[in-house]
Amino acid sequence: MKIEAAYQESLKKLIKEKPLDEINVIMLCEHANSNRQTFYYHFRDISDVVESIFLKAKVGYAKKLLDYEQILKEMINYINNNYNFVSKINKSYSQEKLYSFLFSYFYARIGGLLKNHLANGNEITRYMSTLSAHELVFWIGNKRKEKTPALIKRLNTVFIYFVNQYQSDLKRNIF
Repeated sequence: MKIEAAYQESLKKLIKEKPLDEINVIMLCEHANSNRQTFYYHFRDISDVVESIFLKAKVGYAKKLLDYEQILKEMINYINNNYNFVSKINKSYSQEKLYSFLFSYFYARIGGLLKNHLANGNEITRYMSTLSAHELVFWIGNKRKEKTPALIKRLNTVFIYFVNQYQSDLKRNIF
């Protein structure tokens, strides 16, 4: 899959120079030293290249993340390390690819975390994954104005609240 990696790297380089909305397939092919037929063999459009970049990202998978705060820190670290790319995607027609990437990351990690600590925590997993993805998209779009420690503390407090609330509701047989 060397050619796919070439398209991914070319897109990352091109996006440093101009917004995603101004990059077309011809530019990407020229930058990757390829042709349009090859591009369309591997991808439907540039948005597919964006998605493949996010799918390739392995955020915190080498570590065992034991709590929501660690999960959140890993993603924030990824965002900070790739801020130029992520912020330009957030301002483009491919914003939903960023949101899907964030949601999937949180859904897998929170689900794994709650599976060990809370029976039937699917509702919290879905809710917190949605909330986390929305909050980070907003944070990126707002040029990270909220300080990272404040963001982590705020979202962690919400997570703890919902886990505790869910557990007390379970005891009262609300669910």
